[in-house]
Amino acid sequence: MTMRMAAGWLATALMSGGLGWAMHPSTPQAAPEPQRSPTRVAAPATQADAGATILVSGDGNVTLRVEQQPLEWVLEQIAAQSGWRDVKARAHATSAASSGPATSNPSTAATDCADAAPLLTAAQAERLLKSIEHGSEAERYEGLLQARSDGAAVPDEMLKVLYETDASPRVRLLAFEDYLEPRSGDDTALRRALQAALYLPDEAIQREARQRLDELDESARIDASAAQQLSP
Repeated sequence: MTMRMAAGWLATALMSGGLGWAMHPSTPQAAPEPQRSPTRVAAPATQADAGATILVSGDGNVTLRVEQQPLEWVLEQIAAQSGWRDVKARAHATSAASSGPATSNPSTAATDCADAAPLLTAAQAERLLKSIEHGSEAERYEGLLQARSDGAAVPDEMLKVLYETDASPRVRLLAFEDYLEPRSGDDTALRRALQAALYLPDEAIQREARQRLDELDESARIDASAAQQLSP
């Protein structure tokens, strides 16, 4: 074989190899994975906080799975993830805004009530009693109503004189009711006043006294029956 023939064969082989490489399909490359948005995770757990999960999302919501961990450490983790260095101050401000006014304790409330100004001054109460004792029929009646609504105390002696001797039937009945009111919690005192009223010439007061006496008797009967049933 001559040198010229060998060179021709070599050139032919190189051209065939290059043509085959050009026509051979290239190996496809893997498509790049879509980029995922970063997820905020809890700070690396140390030996003290092993098993704890604290996740702060971008909208400010927090996921907590913590057991027996110091509160200071939890707040530090929230501050580190959220970027809020004033976590405690924010929490305190939110709590104060949502809690509303605190309810005063009973002792404070009692003090406030004691310090509250009365509905009637001493001078007004004195004028009211004078109108009840010496005023016209309308003034006596309206005075009794005002004393009842304002909580002004009318002496028992004045009420007793009114329901026993006043010329106005409505004044007598109203005074009688006011006289009985403070005795409603004492059955003995109430029964004594009602029995005495039966001898008054006022029929309206007699009817009121009988009705209340019947109620007392019925209440006593019910109490006695209940006690008998409970006894062995």
